[in-house]
Amino acid sequence: MAKKEDKIYLIGNAHLDPVWLWEWYEGYMEVKATFRSALDRMKEYPYFKFTSAAAQYYEWIKESDPEMFKEICERVREGRWCIAGGWWVQPDCNIPCEESFVRHALISQRFFKESFGETAKTGYNVDSFGHNAAIPKMLKNSGMSAYVFMRPGPHENPDLCELFNWESDDGTSVPTFRIFERYNITIGTFGEFSNSAARLDSGSGSQMAFYGVGNHGGGPTISLLNKMKAELDDRFIYSTPDEYFKDVDTSKRPVWRSDLQFHAKGCYTACSSIKRHNRKSENMVLACEKYASLSRHLLGTAYPDAELKRAWKNILFNQFHDIMGGCSIREAYENAGMQHGEAQAIADRNSNFALQQISWNIDTVYGKDVKVEKPEWGAAWYVEEFGTPFVVFNPHPWTLSTFVQFRSKPVRITDNEGNELPIQIVRASQTNGKSDKWEVGLNVNVPALGYIVLRAFYSGQANEYENKVRTTDCSLENELLKLEFNPKTGELSRIFDKKTGKDLLAGESATVMMDETDSDTWSHGIKEFQKVAEVFGQGDIHVTEQGPLRATMRTFQRGEKTTIRRDYSIVSGSDEIIVKTQIDFHEKHRMLKFRIPVNVKEPSALCQIQFGTIARPTDGTEQVCQEWAAVRQGKTSLAVLNDSKYSFDCKDNVLSLTVLRGAIFADHFGHRDEFCEYMEQGISELTYVLKPFAAVHELNRSAAQLNQRPFVVMETFHKGTLPQTYCGISVDKDNVMVTAVKKHEDSDAFVVRAYDCEGKDTDVNIDLFGQRIASHFSHNQVKTFIVGAGGVRETDFLEF
Repeated sequence: MAKKEDKIYLIGNAHLDPVWLWEWYEGYMEVKATFRSALDRMKEYPYFKFTSAAAQYYEWIKESDPEMFKEICERVREGRWCIAGGWWVQPDCNIPCEESFVRHALISQRFFKESFGETAKTGYNVDSFGHNAAIPKMLKNSGMSAYVFMRPGPHENPDLCELFNWESDDGTSVPTFRIFERYNITIGTFGEFSNSAARLDSGSGSQMAFYGVGNHGGGPTISLLNKMKAELDDRFIYSTPDEYFKDVDTSKRPVWRSDLQFHAKGCYTACSSIKRHNRKSENMVLACEKYASLSRHLLGTAYPDAELKRAWKNILFNQFHDIMGGCSIREAYENAGMQHGEAQAIADRNSNFALQQISWNIDTVYGKDVKVEKPEWGAAWYVEEFGTPFVVFNPHPWTLSTFVQFRSKPVRITDNEGNELPIQIVRASQTNGKSDKWEVGLNVNVPALGYIVLRAFYSGQANEYENKVRTTDCSLENELLKLEFNPKTGELSRIFDKKTGKDLLAGESATVMMDETDSDTWSHGIKEFQKVAEVFGQGDIHVTEQGPLRATMRTFQRGEKTTIRRDYSIVSGSDEIIVKTQIDFHEKHRMLKFRIPVNVKEPSALCQIQFGTIARPTDGTEQVCQEWAAVRQGKTSLAVLNDSKYSFDCKDNVLSLTVLRGAIFADHFGHRDEFCEYMEQGISELTYVLKPFAAVHELNRSAAQLNQRPFVVMETFHKGTLPQTYCGISVDKDNVMVTAVKKHEDSDAFVVRAYDCEGKDTDVNIDLFGQRIASHFSHNQVKTFIVGAGGVRETDFLEF
């Protein structure tokens, strides 16, 4: 039985897809038309209220029609136009990294505050296909205290009620409302208002009903508003999500402590190019922020605020759920490629400038006692005696120990103290004569958020170094791992972990093609992809590198229509198996998976998500992840890390990375004919890593290092004010992960963000550029600090 005070809050809106079955130019137009219509309806119906999310849409109006924007500002002041969402668009809520969600809030909420004098209060992603478990704590850190969504619906997750409290792993909770039927009740679906009334009468409590023409915009029409006025009783009130959450009591509502999944599982693999460019763009811009901060601290180099904001806007826009989900038309991805290209070019250009400013100001003259005048520094004898300097930069907040290739072929290399470093001749990317196709690689240790100067010598006799990696026709081995391969199939047959004395594989890896003929682009209604169409059985292997520092086995697998080449590499002193992969894919309605059987009897699966990890089932259902997924039992563990993929499954002890789908562009079970265009046809590339582990922070670090590589700058001899090695940051607890270092939005200070990645209450010291942040992190907590001349101050994502 409904309580007297229970009401149905009518939420006038227009779901606006800026891109889907149309390009963004059309979406730009539909935003203008929709907002104009909503403003006109407000003049005609004084009780009508309108809700709209997505700061991008408001910016378009502000730039293209300032007078219309002034009208919106007035309606916001009246309380009749509700700014919702607080993010740049309604993004896919599983694929963007945590720092992308931060920038959605940072850029959007500051835009709202500047334009309207207020920020959004209610998170609003009514059409996104799933929602990661960190959203409650990200909302609270973004100035929002409630959330509205629709997918997954009752048929996809029946355990959720309409109104509940959603709690993150750190205990942060926000009241959350699931739209029961649709976000766009229209004349044609008017009966859903009666369904809302029936739920109210059954005692479900106050609820919201969302009305207005949607997807391609439109909003509430005159005919719909007239019919609502004539037929709806006084239980229905015209309102906004903000007013709803202000009125309802959620103190006794159920609590949900997980993510909100799933609606469209195929979207986490569809159209690999958008996923690859998103990951690359995110990491390039995040690295650029750190490099620009380092250069600003050391030299006062101007920080590229405006350019980086432009790059982030490009990235955030293309995280819109129909773009990032891979379910838009092909032309949409050509547009996205241009925008990602601009973001990457901005990051690349500004990273280079920041780091070359630093390298040019390092004192590269070798040794304090060298007494040589400047004109002689470039002389041949000086180069031969003291070597050509080059600088390796590390974007990570920990000492980076990694294998770096150097685009030259010296006979030896020394560190900044003159110690010779072992090197290895490796194949370069060019083929320019017999002798010009080689370069060197070496293992380096680079200080955290810092650099080290190394020196290359081109004359004299090349030394021989102890070979710490060994090969046979069918195996690779270093100090920590031994790998064996099947020469007939090209598959990996054994990984022996010398640290634990355990075999990590329960059998041979497998390359499998799944049949998904019955799937549309989204994979609506599909929980798993386990219908095997083909198992690759033909292959071969051969060794391409034999040490002394790195060994590589090249493998081939040949299927009916697809060929896969993989280079499995191990490096001295490392427990990572780096697999550089090229796929020539020509499949239709097939899904490619790489299967890895882990040697455990009672497996548990987990994966990285935004600002944390989450357990996943081992029942073979398709799952979404960030940069890694893993299986473990006791001390036996194996993870798959990658540079561009977001989907996997775990069936019992078999972990499978989902690689490619030969789906049709924007196919919603339409008529399949000769004009359909299929995704992924031709060459695709991927790098993934297999790694045993003992703690989550090890995987987070390895994944970050895979996705953000060190930056190498060739230098010459010159005096300078900077030393030959520098460390910009230190963190004294491994479980506290720093995710961002950037300039503060409102001052010359710096911003540092970090979180606990292992569920531990932790006291930590973070030293950035000589200033200490001493803080306590509760389990799984995210914190943001402003570090500057005025000391250290804790803030949130908005940096106010």
